[in-house]
Amino acid sequence: MDPVETGVYRVEPQSDGMKAVRDTKAIAGEYQDYLKDESNVHAAEVSAIFFPRSIEHICAVLREAAERAVPVTVSGARTGICAGAVPGSGGYVVSLEKMNRMLSIDRFAERFELRSECGLRLSDLSARLKSKDFPLEGDAAQELRSSKISYFYPPDPTETTATLGGTVATNASGARTLFYGPTREYVVGLEIVLPEGNLLRIRRGELHAEGGVFRIAREGGSPLIIPAPTYEVPDTKHSAGLYSRKGMDLIDLFIGSEGILGIIATVTVRLLQEPSGFASGVAFFPAEDASLSFVERARSGGMSPLALEYFDSDALLMLEEVRVSQGPTSEIPAIPDFGAAVYFESALRSGQEDGFSQVFAGWRRLIQECSGDPSICWGAMEKRDLLRLKVFRHSLPERVNMIIAQKKLKNPRIHKVGTDMAVPDNALEEMVHFYRQQLRQEQLRTVIFGHIGNNHLHVNIIPESDEELARAKALYKKFAQKAVSLGGSVSAEHGIGKLKKEYLLIQYPEQHIEQMRAIKLAIDPGRILNPGDMI
Repeated sequence: MDPVETGVYRVEPQSDGMKAVRDTKAIAGEYQDYLKDESNVHAAEVSAIFFPRSIEHICAVLREAAERAVPVTVSGARTGICAGAVPGSGGYVVSLEKMNRMLSIDRFAERFELRSECGLRLSDLSARLKSKDFPLEGDAAQELRSSKISYFYPPDPTETTATLGGTVATNASGARTLFYGPTREYVVGLEIVLPEGNLLRIRRGELHAEGGVFRIAREGGSPLIIPAPTYEVPDTKHSAGLYSRKGMDLIDLFIGSEGILGIIATVTVRLLQEPSGFASGVAFFPAEDASLSFVERARSGGMSPLALEYFDSDALLMLEEVRVSQGPTSEIPAIPDFGAAVYFESALRSGQEDGFSQVFAGWRRLIQECSGDPSICWGAMEKRDLLRLKVFRHSLPERVNMIIAQKKLKNPRIHKVGTDMAVPDNALEEMVHFYRQQLRQEQLRTVIFGHIGNNHLHVNIIPESDEELARAKALYKKFAQKAVSLGGSVSAEHGIGKLKKEYLLIQYPEQHIEQMRAIKLAIDPGRILNPGDMI
């Protein structure tokens, strides 16, 4: 980030060189992908799609939109599942896919910081850091290239084609969030184009809420004053509504704000030293309660897992069906007949010469103590074996989506109902038992899997009819109410978007939603940016 203080700066808009599609017929034909995201919700039409290549381009689009009172929807990689990138109100779409350059690497004390445009995909970022192939000049970039130590960016959402800016806008997380934490913990700087077309630069640590407001210096004018939220957010994995903490840093208001406050143009993140290796495995247990005991002891017993991922018996059966259907070339190993399984992952630190044997010995002891069979446990430390376990984990949601797609051919109204709730550590067992009790009563087809290390399981309900879909939706609401009653979150990682606003009202009373609206109106009085999202 340029060495300037946190504040709002006027940038002269520049539209030369920016692709703009204003032909509605062309948009309806060639550019249909920009009217939907992974939620499979489609917009009817928009009047223009812009493809900015610079901050100046974004400023030009937003100033035009503000002058004409035209709604603007921000589009990244469109990997979200809550319709946040779907332009439900028409107007303009701003696609950030062309803004994908790494901009600089800087050295601060013992750490490196990377500044990048918002459209850089996580897969590209990871590959460039791993290969040390990045087109950047400067002492810090050269030091990073020549170092024997590798550095990486820890946040690891399942969808690696997501963009850096999109993951900041949603405070994305993934399996390794158990150990490394979510995106928020790695963001140290942002450049954000505000709805009126000016640029807000933020550096972590420079501006905090004081006296109930954020007071932001504005070049050539009176300060921008934004009310600071005062409500409490759950002390769990959480991605529902605007962030709130007493005396919070301004940057945290924008992280996870789902694009309703501004368009993130550049992101500065801190990098960590990469572990010397990873040891992963899958442990099988005769019953669900045994796997819950394993998770609890793994978290508290000195194993320091990077990730703990759960698969119930229905999930294991579905994965075995996938393996059989793929035939002898399948990368999924043969799956034994057990009641539950837990994927685990550990990092090896430098200096652990016999680290793999030590780590796996610890996991074997723990599996046996929790009624599992260590002789059946899968282990992986080589690249190919690690890849096979990755295929095992990711094949399940793909299979569920395929089944739903087949059912939609017969009944277009059918869709998956998948939970996204998290609860505190001490409530995991109660929440799982509640899931089971309710599902037994409703007799709906389900598979349960997900980030059990964060007490964040995805209950995927696969309805067969409109009647089952209605019961599944009613059950989802019960699950959300239970999670909140236990101190948890209605959305641990996927956000609210346009589809989950009713659940935000379970998380927060109306007066807290009003605080979010007040923040939105202070920054976007014309309500042009991402209308219909979150609030």
